[in-house]
Amino acid sequence: THLVEDYRPGYPRFTALLSAYDPYFLCRRFSKLRARLLLLKQDRLSVLEQKLEQVDHEETSPLFLGKSRCDRNSERISLLSDIESCLANYDQFAQSTYQMLSFGPPQQRDVKSLQNWLDNTGYLAREERAYLTHHRELVSLAPVGDSAIVQLEAWVEDKFIRLWRDFGKNRLHNVSNDPNVYIYSGQWIQQTARALLLLLITLLLLMPVIVCNFVGTISARIAIVMIATISYLLVVSLLTRSRTMELIMAAATYVTVIS
Repeated sequence: THLVEDYRPGYPRFTALLSAYDPYFLCRRFSKLRARLLLLKQDRLSVLEQKLEQVDHEETSPLFLGKSRCDRNSERISLLSDIESCLANYDQFAQSTYQMLSFGPPQQRDVKSLQNWLDNTGYLAREERAYLTHHRELVSLAPVGDSAIVQLEAWVEDKFIRLWRDFGKNRLHNVSNDPNVYIYSGQWIQQTARALLLLLITLLLLMPVIVCNFVGTISARIAIVMIATISYLLVVSLLTRSRTMELIMAAATYVTVIS
């Protein structure tokens, strides 16, 4: 396996770093340029539409309007050909824009990591690494995983780096020999994050039940259930990208389980 440092400084080494960790595949969506081009393509089609309507209105032969096989109006034929070409280009651009807008934002820790690496190495020109400063336009091309696990894995990794001095020397850090580069390829972080998530879920489910067993009054139990439900929804909304209806269903299920 080649290390990042096996490649020559510049784009070869930077792209080796990007290819070693999928979340580093970041790019700009160029929203303003896309909006400009979309409007221009739309206006071009509007102009062609108006011209076609005018040609149809000025047509002197009703047969040409009712039977396309007999249509000999060269201007209309040319217009329809242009419309077909422009409409296909418009649809393709709209689809690619929709796809680009569907990509999620990157983790800020990944953006910061790339900025720090480039600032410390100076392998790319300042103008060519400036794309990382367009925070509102950056998107991540990496597949979207479980957001709760991703956040917990990031937290666990930060704690490992801070508290475990030899973490960077682990044999599973086999991507780079730079002591300041941490790209972990093992399972410890993922397994630790999953264990913490299971522990958190267990606590959220069982703690209200345990507390309610020590409380005798109905009003106190209702208050405990309300507090536990609010806490559960807060955790779910912070760790996941749940929609409103999903939160409502989660709350209903949670209240049913602990009641």
